[in-house]
This record gives sequence, C-alpha cells and structure tokens, in this order.
Amino acid sequence: MAETLLAVDVGGTKTELALFDLQGKGREPLQRAVSPCAGHEGVEEIIRAFLDDTRFRPDFACLGVAGIIRDGAARLTNLPWLIEEETLAREFSLAGVRIINDMTALCAALSNLEGADLLTLQAGRMEKGGTRAVIAPGTGLGEGSLIADGSTFQPRGSEGGHADFAPADDEQIALLQWLRTKTRPVSCEMLCSGLGIPALYDFCRQSGPIPETAAIREELRKAADRTPIILAGAIAASPCPLCSRTMELFLSILGSEAGNLALKLYATGGLYIGGGIPPRLSGHIPFTGFLEAFRRKANMEELLANIPVHLIVKRDAVLLGAAAYGSQIFRPLC
Repeated sequence: MAETLLAVDVGGTKTELALFDLQGKGREPLQRAVSPCAGHEGVEEIIRAFLDDTRFRPDFACLGVAGIIRDGAARLTNLPWLIEEETLAREFSLAGVRIINDMTALCAALSNLEGADLLTLQAGRMEKGGTRAVIAPGTGLGEGSLIADGSTFQPRGSEGGHADFAPADDEQIALLQWLRTKTRPVSCEMLCSGLGIPALYDFCRQSGPIPETAAIREELRKAADRTPIILAGAIAASPCPLCSRTMELFLSILGSEAGNLALKLYATGGLYIGGGIPPRLSGHIPFTGFLEAFRRKANMEELLANIPVHLIVKRDAVLLGAAAYGSQIFRPLC
C-alpha cells in the first residue's frame, strides 16, 4: 500500500488538511477538509476528526503553522495552542512529523505554482535561480523567501511582519503618530493584516474628507470582527468610499513594505503576494498604488521595476507547500 503524507495548514482562523500519496506526482490530494479553529482546544482534535471521517492512517505529517517553531514545537501567534512533533507522532502513530512556519510552507509552494495559480502584476525580468520573496497579509502579516536549485529548495519563513512600520509619506507619518497614541511599538502587521484593517479605517474616518455611511456604521457597531465588513464594503457592487480608501491605503503600505523586503533579499526571482486579503481585492481595488509604493525607492527604482510581481490566487497554496516540504523530507524514507 502506498505511503501517505498528511499536510496541514494551521492558520489563525481555520485549519486545512489533506492526504497525499507520497509516490504520486500530482498535486491533487486523496482527501481534504477544512475546519474552523474556534471551538477546538488544539489541532489534535481537528486531525482526529478528519482521520476518523476519511478512515486513512497516514505514515507522515507536515504542518504549516502560523507561529514560532522551536525544537519541534510551535506556539501559535494568534491562538493559545501548543503543537509538538513528538505528541503528534505518538498520538497518530506517525513515522515522521515536521512542523514548519506557515510562511515556510507558502515559500515551498512557489516552485509548484502554475500559470492559473498566479496573476502577474508586473512582468519584470525574472533572473533564473534568483531569490524569490513572499509577503502575505492574512490574519497576520507573513514574510519569507525561497532559494531554489534544480530539484532542491530552501524555503524560509520569517517574523518580518513584526518589524517596525516605516511610514513612506506625510499621510503615513500622521498614521504612525496617531497609532503611537494608542500603542507602541507599531509593527507592519498592525497595519498590513486583517488585524490592522480596522485601525486603518478609523484613521481614514477621523483624518480624511470621506464621511462614514450610516449603513456601514451600523454594521460595524454590531460586529465582533470589523475587518470582513470593511473588506466587503470595499469590493461591493456599489463600494463604500471610506472602505475603498481604507484598502487603497492598505495596499500602499503593503507595497512599500514589499519593496523593502525585495531589496533586503535582492529578490530578482520575483516578489509573490500571498495571504487571504489581496486576492479578494483583485478586480475591485487597483494595485497601482501597491506597485508605485513598491518601486518608490530612490536610486533602486529601476531594480524594483525589473522584479516580477505576482499575486498568488491559489487558495490552498500553504497546504500545497506543506505537502511539497513534507514530500522532500519523507519521500526518501519510503
């Protein structure tokens, strides 16, 4: 019987799971499922329910986790969960388990993404073998890189989203000053993520000329999580002007940080935008402001104009990356 790999994407709000044939060459899983994280005390509950439903017993597992990994254990950034390789191996009788950062998993997916998985925002000139950079705003802000050489790759996630926010114009300087009256320090993640969108909305409402609509005000008043309402307002058939302005500011800040990341990594292999938020904006909010901010780096503007920029539109890229990473590690053991 073919040996199988359980790939898991553990995010801040949901967990995706899939089973892959380790000898198979395709990207299609044998079984897959998604579960909300809320209501569960740990990922073990979600895995157990999935395996009970599918009746599969995987041989190996690779988990992409939104948290810091140390000594085979991960403590999630936005959930009170501790995930340990030894515990998972023992509980599910696995021959091998690897926990990696979710951004490492997303970076690992890049080599397997095909034409329809990407939307090119800037063609540039890709340098063969060049480092690829990834920035991914979702619940939080992820950053990472991929160095690929033939059949091997070195994907690396980071905690760069927690670095200090660097304002790029007068409006952003005012935004930083406004935020510093509420919290210090101010990180990029506090603005370029689902966690940060309500703060951007409040700033635009208080400092700009665009009034808040009564309908959006009422929805926000009732909401436990304001981010989905602001996003929906920006991409509606008749968009809310204040919500649209909020997301334009979001993309400008994201573009500036993406340019910083591309310069630090010398990402001549391309800049890839992941996460759950940017694909939802595509076709509704222009990415012109993102690209202008990405390239606006004084005498490095020409370099950045030649770096390809792609939007990852494949929804399960982190899951695919966990499978790719696990396959590279565990396939030689089969």
